[in-house]
Amino acid sequence: MKLKHLFFATFAATLIMASCGKKKEQQTMIPMSLDASKMIVGDSMKYGLACEGTNDSNVIVMPFDGSDPITYSCIDATKNHRVIGSPQVGDWVGLMLDKEDTTIATMVVNLDKLKGTWTYTVMPTFKEFSKLSKRAQKRMEKSMIKEMPDSEKALYLVPREYGFVLKRSHNAQSVGRVMGGTSNDDSPVEYPEVKNYSQWFSWNGKIILVSSKRQALNDNAKKPQAQKPVFDTLEYISLTDDSLVLKHHDKVIGFHRKSSAITANAVATKKAQEATQKATANLK
Repeated sequence: MKLKHLFFATFAATLIMASCGKKKEQQTMIPMSLDASKMIVGDSMKYGLACEGTNDSNVIVMPFDGSDPITYSCIDATKNHRVIGSPQVGDWVGLMLDKEDTTIATMVVNLDKLKGTWTYTVMPTFKEFSKLSKRAQKRMEKSMIKEMPDSEKALYLVPREYGFVLKRSHNAQSVGRVMGGTSNDDSPVEYPEVKNYSQWFSWNGKIILVSSKRQALNDNAKKPQAQKPVFDTLEYISLTDDSLVLKHHDKVIGFHRKSSAITANAVATKKAQEATQKATANLK
């Protein structure tokens, strides 16, 4: 999905979560330094706070414009498993409404429950011999990785937690970077690239994760080029207190909640340091 055709409007800080701005006629590219007070217009979700009386049949929402609470029927959303995170009184919620009857919510998302640290497990793979450093190639024959005992393979095949932290004001943070061993050319294994998440947005019943990727330098470039924004649009499958399931294209990803980004890779950090020491010792 290309987001360059979406528009922006500026809202007051207290109305950050409301999508009640007017469209601008001129289309604009989303800048990498997107301000949290600027919302994506074109979002048809309705936002507010869940009020007392919200249940499996109805969701009562107080809009952020200070108007009276509005009652929406969510019977269809409940039957179709489109209530993503059961809303509690005071929670920030987003609703998709029936186009023919705007008193019916076809989808309810508890955006407050969505905030937090979410990770999934990734495993490394052994590098191809040609991707090893020249020093490692001199010390290691092609057959050595295949003949490596399981006990030594286990030292390198350490699972890591990848994911993101969703914070207030649409700020996001990546989870997955491990100190020690992540960029070690002498290590025989490699991990998937960690995305550099910076922001997140709710949009039309989906979540948009904004990351950045440094562009390749031109041969004549004297300065590094600005980072290129990358927008991942994911669909909600389910959300509970401890688990989040999202769909990105055709891939379904199951996340589990962690207490913090710092603790998410604590074990992997220790194992990475051990693997680095082992790789260094093998090359001596």
